[in-house]
Amino acid sequence: MRARVAWLVGALLAGLTGAAWGEDADRDYLRTLERFEQGRGVSLERVFDAGRAAARELSGAGPGARMPASEVPRGLGIRLGEESLLVGPDPRFFLDLARRRGTAVDEAFFTLLRDTYHADGVTRRYTVPRSDVSVCHVFDHPDLESLYRNWTRFWATHPRAYSDVVDREVKALEDMVAQSTCACGDRESVEAGLERFLKSFPRSPVERQVRARLERLRAGTSDFRFRCPTG
Repeated sequence: MRARVAWLVGALLAGLTGAAWGEDADRDYLRTLERFEQGRGVSLERVFDAGRAAARELSGAGPGARMPASEVPRGLGIRLGEESLLVGPDPRFFLDLARRRGTAVDEAFFTLLRDTYHADGVTRRYTVPRSDVSVCHVFDHPDLESLYRNWTRFWATHPRAYSDVVDREVKALEDMVAQSTCACGDRESVEAGLERFLKSFPRSPVERQVRARLERLRAGTSDFRFRCPTG
């Protein structure tokens, strides 16, 4: 693993100029962040959107990846895989900004984001990376119900705030319990997680799907892969 990471970073340093490492991609983000910190009328949501755009541009795979980890702009986190560099907004950084200069809505949103993601801004806490591009799901994660409850509550209370990200996180949780077949744990842990979800959210839009797959799981006819392998 370390050898392949060293190869990746070495290839980047040898083959790319500073401009190719994402200077164009992060310029808008850093300029917008500076304006926000100086109190020049920029919303934190605008800063976050610019950070997300920069993160997408700076992420890459193999020797063609855009930049080495050491050049990631402040406020963005990284997940360095065997042959990839994934970049995302660091939720702790943005929560600090929200507490210092943002609104109550900003603080509520970034508190939720911090509770959902690790510092890399890429990996959700209820998942475990299995490869550069795939994860397994922890169906009995202790925070799963509170995350779903709080994201859907934020969705209902602040429908126009950070709406695309809120939609994405609600959908990710619903897709996990209703569709994901890659389970980090064993059959018992998946059964316990699905049971808890149904008990907590009997009126969820995915209730019927979750109940049906729980029945298949108990009957031994589900398509779950337990202790899911890579890929």
